[in-house]
Amino acid sequence: MADNLTITSSYAGELALPYIAAAVLSGDTLANNYITVKENVKYKAVLKILASSGLVQPATCDFDNSDAALTLTERVLTVTDLMVNVQVCKAEFARDWEAAQTGRGFINDTVPANFADFLISHLAAKVAQEIEVSIWQGGSFTGLTSLINAVGGFDVDFTTALTAANVIAKLQECTDALPSTLIGSPDLKIYVNRKTAQLYRQALAAAGYLQTYQGTATFPLTFNGYEVYVCPGIADNVVILATPANLVFGTDLLSDQNEVKVVDMSFTDASDNVRMAMRFRAGVQFAVRGDIVLGLVD
Repeated sequence: MADNLTITSSYAGELALPYIAAAVLSGDTLANNYITVKENVKYKAVLKILASSGLVQPATCDFDNSDAALTLTERVLTVTDLMVNVQVCKAEFARDWEAAQTGRGFINDTVPANFADFLISHLAAKVAQEIEVSIWQGGSFTGLTSLINAVGGFDVDFTTALTAANVIAKLQECTDALPSTLIGSPDLKIYVNRKTAQLYRQALAAAGYLQTYQGTATFPLTFNGYEVYVCPGIADNVVILATPANLVFGTDLLSDQNEVKVVDMSFTDASDNVRMAMRFRAGVQFAVRGDIVLGLVD
């Protein structure tokens, strides 16, 4: 397995700090509990859906359940086995940035602690980014937008891309499409990405509502009384209305996505490599399609 570390540097001394990673999306959806997380899923989890009708009847002396009906249906959440494998050669550090931290002697060389810590945190952040995108758009596994669209299609066709001039009208179309059982529900949330949230802030500022929106990008957003959840992984021009209980993320162990195993290969194959690996499971599913509104550009 070849070393997959590429170093581009104009500095050839013993120490060049700090290491700086490119900006990444944070895993806001999971970090903020915007959807339901189901752990201990090795392969599949069954989401049971119970519907009932005719439960309340005129009282009689007899036990009569002829008009009462309970219907149990299910949807299956399937997780995908995923991994991250990275290998770096310790010699790169002896020749370049952190020679003083690699240890004395060839066999005793180690990856500098500063870089190891940096790389571990960077890998965890990148995994969070990719999982965030996959939850909504797909990638490592099928995302919620595709799963929802595959059952009944979309509910609102935006026709054109969202802008500051039309975003309020488009959000109104989505809330108008809500089933009567969800209208006014305190559990209902509006899911958008950062761009759509920013367009909404611009629309509010242009209309003269709440000067706060011109001061901070993190001020809580609401629309028609419903909280707006900002999830970076959602695609542009996509709006989803649902309750967090209706959108489920499955994994074996949530902490697996934040833990990196570091293995010094010099003790096993006498090479000068260090391997960093992550293995985890992930997947998403919704429960009740009728309780979701999907708006997008067809």
